[in-house]
Amino acid sequence: MIFEDIHYNITIAPDLSNRIDTMLYPRAISDLVIVDGFIDAFYPGIVTYDLGRKKDNLRKTGQKDILRVDFINQKMGSNYVLADMEFNLARFEKNQAERIQYLTNQGTENLDQDKQKFKQSYAKLNDAVMKQNMKADIWSYFNNGIKSNLLDNDIDSVMHKNGKGLNRSFACNVLVLLTDGYIEAGLYGKENCEGNRCYFLDSKRVDDFRIAFKKSGSNDMKAFFGQEGYGIIPVENPLLKNLNVLVMEMYDRSIDSSGRAKYHPSDWEILQLFWSDWLTQSGVKSYKLLPTASSKQEAMRHVQDFLRSRSVE
Repeated sequence: MIFEDIHYNITIAPDLSNRIDTMLYPRAISDLVIVDGFIDAFYPGIVTYDLGRKKDNLRKTGQKDILRVDFINQKMGSNYVLADMEFNLARFEKNQAERIQYLTNQGTENLDQDKQKFKQSYAKLNDAVMKQNMKADIWSYFNNGIKSNLLDNDIDSVMHKNGKGLNRSFACNVLVLLTDGYIEAGLYGKENCEGNRCYFLDSKRVDDFRIAFKKSGSNDMKAFFGQEGYGIIPVENPLLKNLNVLVMEMYDRSIDSSGRAKYHPSDWEILQLFWSDWLTQSGVKSYKLLPTASSKQEAMRHVQDFLRSRSVE
């Protein structure tokens, strides 16, 4: 029998462009609320939750889970202390007693203190970027911003201590991308395209695709997409093959204030088509695309479902 120890290596990468301005793009919950949800859920919600298999398969001991924030705009890294926005249980690998004391707040260094530090640091970051006109080059982030330091690819198989089988210990690398789904970083025009595939996906390009599809008379949007060679130019980053991507808070700009779609197909339908093709062609291990959540509870339920589905592959 093979026993599996799963260690979650979770990176939250927020698109800190003007999409975080909820006055400009109103949402039920902000990125700040979602990040707070991750911080609150880290222990016990993520670290020890039931994998959904057997009663005795709770993640109880030895977790090396990591939760961190990373910047899509890499130049921001020098302005903020990323270490204040990270939980890292891997540092307790050789001293599980200290790990337990840390998680249960029995030591001088404890999780509650780090939770407050994490929340305060992210809130400070959020307030600062609200006053700036930041760009978020998501394409370049996937291509060369996701580096080996964000992934743990170690897989070890050793005899289980009770002698009943092998123990397989592996990391589940997860990128949580907080974005509205429109890839806008100043790269526009035909010079940034190869036919109908481009480095960007702005509102105009979504509109142009919708018009072309309707003009074609086709009733199969996916088939039209493929036949006409539409898409986002794939990135070439071999690390993506070990990365599970959860895209959250994709924002449908074609929905009016009453919640009705002004156009068909809607922006959300088109965004899903472009993103699904792009992430697949770029070689990510797995992905899930989510629209804006109606509550913090809904958002975190989606996160738990995604983690669980990755742990039972």
